[in-house]
Amino acid sequence: MNQENYVIFKGTKDGVTILFQQDAPFDVICEQLTQKVEEAGKFFDKVKTSLAFKGRVFSEEEEEQLLKIIAEKTNMDITFVKTENNELKQLSELLEKEMHPHNLTKFHKGSLRNGQKIEFDGSVVVIGDVNPGAEIKATGNIIVLGQLKGMAHAGCKGMTDAFVSAVYMAPVQLRIADIITRFPEENKRGPKPPEYAFVQNGQIFVMALS
Repeated sequence: MNQENYVIFKGTKDGVTILFQQDAPFDVICEQLTQKVEEAGKFFDKVKTSLAFKGRVFSEEEEEQLLKIIAEKTNMDITFVKTENNELKQLSELLEKEMHPHNLTKFHKGSLRNGQKIEFDGSVVVIGDVNPGAEIKATGNIIVLGQLKGMAHAGCKGMTDAFVSAVYMAPVQLRIADIITRFPEENKRGPKPPEYAFVQNGQIFVMALS
C-alpha cells in the first residue's frame, strides 16, 4: 500500500472517521497522522465532531498517543471517540448514548496533579491520570483514560443519568448529581478492569467494562 494512504480521513454524516492501514508500522502511522492534521490546518479549527478510528486495533497506549497528536495539532471540538478497542469503544458508546445535544466535551491532555482542578459545563475526558488531591467537576459525564484516584463529580447540576468511567477506578470521592460514594481502601489495590459508575434507584453502582 502506498505510504500516502496509511492514514485516510473521511467525513461521514456522523463525524470524522480516520482509516488506518492494518499492517503499517505504528511510528509511520504517527508520522502520517501528524502530517495530515497539520496539512488540514484551518479545516479542523473549532470544528465540533465525533471521531472514529477504523481499520485496526491499537493498544491503549497507542490510542492515547494518537489522541495526543490530534489534540496538539488541532482545535477540534470532539464530542466523543469511537475506536476498534473494545474497552475504549464501550466508553465512547456510553458517552454517545448519554450525551445531550447541548452537552459539549472538554479533552484534557496529560495527568492532573494534586491541587489541580477542572470545571466544565459539559463532559470531560482526561487523557492521563487524575491523582490524589486533583478534582474534576462536570455538568455531564467524566471519562478518565488512565487512573482516577482524585475526586470526580459528574452531573454537578443535577444530571442523574451522568456517569463516571475510568481505566482504573479508585477515587477518593465519587459524586453523581447529589449522590456521593467513597471507595473502600481494599478497592484501591491490585489490578482490575476498566469500570464505570452510574446512578440507579438513588444509589451509585460500579460495573466492570469487560
